[in-house]
Amino acid sequence: MSGKSFEQNLKSLEKIVEKLESGSTSLDEAIELFQKGKSLAKACEGRLKEAELRIRKLVEGENGNPATVEFESSPAPDEEEDEEDKA
Repeated sequence: MSGKSFEQNLKSLEKIVEKLESGSTSLDEAIELFQKGKSLAKACEGRLKEAELRIRKLVEGENGNPATVEFESSPAPDEEEDEEDKA
């Protein structure tokens, strides 16, 4: 599973969640899917941690040492439309 991209692992995990939530699987299949899901979630978490470390290395403070920078969240597209309607 580690050879797949974050996006591929996330998509597979989403499919597993949908199957489990549907309730259409046998107990044995549900357990197997749950195990695969845990493995995929762990792989996704690892990739996210790697990405965070890479970003931290790219960001440097005034003295050349790495600095932590908070990311600003942008409003969702529908929130932007709401704000424009108010103006």
